[in-house]
Amino acid sequence: MTDSTTLAGLWLDGDDCAVDIREAWALSAHERADLHQAARAEGIGLCVVSTCFRIEVALAGRRPAAELLAWARRRLASLRPDLDPSEFRSARGTGVARHLFRVAAGLESAVLGEAQILGQVRRARAEAEEAGALAPELRETLDAAIRVGQWARGATDLGRGTASTASAAVQWADAAIGGLAGRRVVVVGAGQIGRLLLTRLAAVEAASLTLVSAHAPSHLGFEVVRPADLAEVLPRTDVVFSATDRSVLDAEIARQAWAEGAPRAVVDLGVPRNVGADVGAIEGVALADIDALGAVVDAGLAARQAAIPTVEARIDQAVRELDDALVVLERERLVGDFRRRAEAIRQETLSYVCSRCDDRTCAPSASDAGVRPGPGPCSDPDGLTRTLTTRLLHDVTAALRNRPEHADDDTIRALLSLPDAGG
Repeated sequence: MTDSTTLAGLWLDGDDCAVDIREAWALSAHERADLHQAARAEGIGLCVVSTCFRIEVALAGRRPAAELLAWARRRLASLRPDLDPSEFRSARGTGVARHLFRVAAGLESAVLGEAQILGQVRRARAEAEEAGALAPELRETLDAAIRVGQWARGATDLGRGTASTASAAVQWADAAIGGLAGRRVVVVGAGQIGRLLLTRLAAVEAASLTLVSAHAPSHLGFEVVRPADLAEVLPRTDVVFSATDRSVLDAEIARQAWAEGAPRAVVDLGVPRNVGADVGAIEGVALADIDALGAVVDAGLAARQAAIPTVEARIDQAVRELDDALVVLERERLVGDFRRRAEAIRQETLSYVCSRCDDRTCAPSASDAGVRPGPGPCSDPDGLTRTLTTRLLHDVTAALRNRPEHADDDTIRALLSLPDAGG
């Protein structure tokens, strides 16, 4: 254990590994809940951000960062015994905060400045909070990351143009099939990305727009069908966007539906992947997964790239502000620890003095039997306060006599509210 709380982080992203590795590490809600529970039992703060492009594990605890990282890798290995947790990159202290700020701002996304990641960070923070696994230092760090992400999108051009995975998906499909106007389009999944897709597709003048969802209600703007009906819808579909958490389309179903070889476009936004990789080998079918969308370039890219230095400067400032905030948190924790210690000493002193009191009418106790009576707090307040002062100052005076070299006399005098040496 250490006297202060440290931050540590592990992550995988698309710059380090392909989608098949990331999807193998994708954690279900149940697995994330298990991680939160295990962290809480160990007195560790933990937050997990799991997206289509990355997995982030942020930790905080009163122990060395190396121990936090080793603990996280052991827990991840227990969830995926056939995978290698050493594939995760890591950071400590300020490096964790800086990385999370970049993630929330969209600087680390497959599509620069994408909009969805900020909401995903918010949801991960709320999930950790609800699980009771969000340590104060981690809460401060995530809140700062969210503020940076909001600022980056509101005060710069980082969100200009195709700044979301959904926008990139629509642009890619439009180019792949020679235009979406007049096409029959299906969206599988009514989550955040699915809703963004529907919003963007409303403007492309598709011949038809169908949402495949287990729970979505009927809607005036598009048809809604259930997952069991997808096979019936596919033969009359030109473009499929899939953004859910399960397998949706394999090569056998696709071949049966699209045997004539007409042009089709399929965009798989899921991690784990929703569409079998061999679907792309079917005649006439163009398939893109989440990694392919990172190559989509639009007219706003230059403006977004130009905003990077401004955002990075704001991140530098936010890191400094967070350092100051964490120092305040640590001091508040020390003050709280000291107050609790003082209260414990007060209770112990009162119990000791009362046990020796010859007047048992104020607080008689069966445990007092056999204890030699004597002056108590009621009859000897001076003795009580002397005893209390002695006990309260015992540890402080011992620490002063053995103070570390960096604790100079002026600092100690200021801490103890003593007058200057020459006063």
